[in-house]
Amino acid sequence: MPGEPFQAKALRLKEDHVSGVAELSAPSVIVQEVANALWRAVRMNRISEADAKEALKALNDMGIELHELNWAQTAQALSIACDLDLTVYDTSYVFLADELKVPLVTADKTLYETTRKRFKILHIKDYL
Repeated sequence: MPGEPFQAKALRLKEDHVSGVAELSAPSVIVQEVANALWRAVRMNRISEADAKEALKALNDMGIELHELNWAQTAQALSIACDLDLTVYDTSYVFLADELKVPLVTADKTLYETTRKRFKILHIKDYL
């Protein structure tokens, strides 16, 4: 969203994905998480509902590969959550990146600090 920290880095990552330099994957729960963040922005009058819907359409058109975690995979994400005292929502991303053997790119400082010693993770501020 406009005005967010590390906006330029996030746009660079998006451009790299669209141009084929980087490939983005995420657990399917990202759709609802992003929609909820947009909903909050609408409620706070930061963006309009039409802009929120357009953002969702643009994200859909980007072709981010979505992965539905099954019960066994979610149990593994739960184990990570219990070990690190993080939400299962957050550790779903950690689990998926580890499973795909790719780094997780995040702007979440707590997630980064908590997981960086055990998992391959990159804070968005350090993205090219």
